Amino acid sequence: LHHSAVVEIGSSLTVEKVGGSEKLKLVIVGSEETDVASGKISGQSPIGAALLGKKKGDTAMVQTPRGEVTYKIISID
Repeated sequence: LHHSAVVEIGSSLTVEKVGGSEKLKLVIVGSEETDVASGKISGQSPIGAALLGKKKGDTAMVQTPRGEVTYKIISID
C-alpha cells in the first residue's frame, strides 16, 4: 500500500464541507467498487472527479442537485 500526496484511485481521505463542520471519510475506488454507504465513491462520480489530483489543504467544488458544495481535504491517508 503506497501513500500519495495527491488524491488518486485507491486513496483514503478525510474531507470537510467548507462552511460546516461535517467531516467525511472517503475512499476513491473504481466505479465497480462504489459503495456510498461505506464511503467508497467512484473516481467518476462528481465528488470523486473533483477530488482527484488534489492535495491536502486543497478545496474541490462539487455541483450537487442542491447547488455547489466545496470540500476541503483535511488529510490523505
